[in-house]
Amino acid sequence: MVTLPASLNIEKIEDVISKICEVQNNQELELPIASKNLAFGGYAAAIQAVNTWASFNEKRELVIKASSAEVEEQLANIVKSPYKFTAAMMAKTADLNIEPKLDVKKSINSLAKMAIEQQPEHSYGQQHGRLCWYSFVDHSTKGFDRNFYLSSPTQHAAPQSLEQITNIISSMVRKSSNVAGGGVLPKADSVNELGRMFYELFVNTHEHGSRDKNRNAWLKPATRLIYTYGINLSDDAVSNSISHDEVLQGYLAGLKKTDRSTNRFIEVSIIDAGLGYSGRWLADNPKDGTIEQISISEEYEILKKCFKFRSTSSNSLVKGNGLPAVMANLTHLNGFMRVRSNRLALYRDFVGQPFVEQGSDSYEFMDWDSQKCCTEHITQKANATGVSITILIPLIDKSEVAGYSL
Repeated sequence: MVTLPASLNIEKIEDVISKICEVQNNQELELPIASKNLAFGGYAAAIQAVNTWASFNEKRELVIKASSAEVEEQLANIVKSPYKFTAAMMAKTADLNIEPKLDVKKSINSLAKMAIEQQPEHSYGQQHGRLCWYSFVDHSTKGFDRNFYLSSPTQHAAPQSLEQITNIISSMVRKSSNVAGGGVLPKADSVNELGRMFYELFVNTHEHGSRDKNRNAWLKPATRLIYTYGINLSDDAVSNSISHDEVLQGYLAGLKKTDRSTNRFIEVSIIDAGLGYSGRWLADNPKDGTIEQISISEEYEILKKCFKFRSTSSNSLVKGNGLPAVMANLTHLNGFMRVRSNRLALYRDFVGQPFVEQGSDSYEFMDWDSQKCCTEHITQKANATGVSITILIPLIDKSEVAGYSL
């Protein structure tokens, strides 16, 4: 059995991913009673760990730790948590760990169905405190939320317009930041930049993160999930988690030279259960080898290709400006991005390492573990499933700037 930690930090969850990849013997997945000490990227990392477990596991048996709460309350807690929700959707069986074990799969499915159907009723999707999220269950008819997709529950469903998706992500950010308190984004330019950035990420995961090696087949089982989370560093628990993270400390030091807040942020994540950047590329270009055959440096070069202008691994009819638009807009927003895909865990601080004009930028990232440029050193991680992108966007303190609102 492999257990997700109650304390959601990247280092602990990476240990879980490594264990899943090393053992690969249909381990049960145990969910904790509650989450605590949430760190940057904790939800995204936990969702990716769940997706990795599901991809290595034929039985997909989920075990839920029991607590003193009523059974109905425990099940409701699962549906309110994005990584637990994902685990329930990817599992074949779900048992509450009491004596005797209680099969709760049907009950969870019923609650999940209700949550998904209610999801589009609010522009910010599902909401729990400062967390707003949308889940796309790709192996069901529930993968095409009407806020994000033109109404066609088929494999040919097309994403909504840039304007529509901008409105949705803006609503999510507004809700998350209001609950966290004290921070806003400038209304016009920043909202457009945020919308363009997220639109590109969403189209990218729609095109590349939902399909099997044969692009005509959707992955089963598979989920994609997006969330926004309001961060207020005046909260002791959050502040403590940041203070022990050298990568984010470096980012905050550079941010102090800007007009953005160093206390209030929005975390935006998008996670899929696909083949990963390199896995997708190699499926489309089999002559280039397999993940097992290529070196970690070759894998890094493939990831950089995926980020270059129109250097995609398909000829899709849905075209934006590609992932360079994400990097350009993150530079304007003074943002930070972590990418976890296949065997790579990378980041880029767009304050200290801004994106320059297309054709000039080298598309280099930093290695998450060593904090060195990937041209100097790359840490080879366990081969995680899918792509997890987590972004930090600083807000502007309401007390410092008047007349700004999202």
